[in-house]
Amino acid sequence: MYVLSWLLTKFFAFFLILVVIIFQPELREGLIRLGKRHIFYIEPKQEEIDRLIRAIVSAVSIMSKRNIGALMAIKREIGLKNYIESGVILNADITSEILQNIFFPGTPLHDGGVIIDGTKIIAAGCLFPLTDNPDLERAMGMRHRAAVGLSESSDAIVIVVSEERGSISLAINGQLTKNLSPSDLQTILKGQLEKKE
Repeated sequence: MYVLSWLLTKFFAFFLILVVIIFQPELREGLIRLGKRHIFYIEPKQEEIDRLIRAIVSAVSIMSKRNIGALMAIKREIGLKNYIESGVILNADITSEILQNIFFPGTPLHDGGVIIDGTKIIAAGCLFPLTDNPDLERAMGMRHRAAVGLSESSDAIVIVVSEERGSISLAINGQLTKNLSPSDLQTILKGQLEKKE
């Protein structure tokens, strides 16, 4: 009787591990859906989205000219709660001036990333996951690796300003687009964020 009970316990544990391995992609998708916006979320109005884009592009343009490094994530459907909790909660209205102030060298939050949700800067000084993609250039810095890493694990749009070159890059779905002009950035953000009729 004891042997049968022991065998059933071991078989059940083995069966659970097998189910997790076989259905890993489906389980991951289910967990991602749990992190999506709740039913009471109110979409920002078109004029709020336009103001958000203008503030980001203005700040990025100025920081690019001054070689001020920056890392910003715009949250979309998938929640970024773990990354928000790694930083300092701000919940501030987004303006170009606030973004520039956060990333100004020597300030306490300038090394981490900023998370934007709707029209608010939710948190700053956040830690993003680094990509382990072997195809990225070896010379690529931590900000770029963090941008790609976050865009691989979520649907966020991640913007990077290089501290060394002042170049502007954008990561979406694990793909990094480098050397963008401010007008290129504006066009891409409009395409990604504006409501489809």
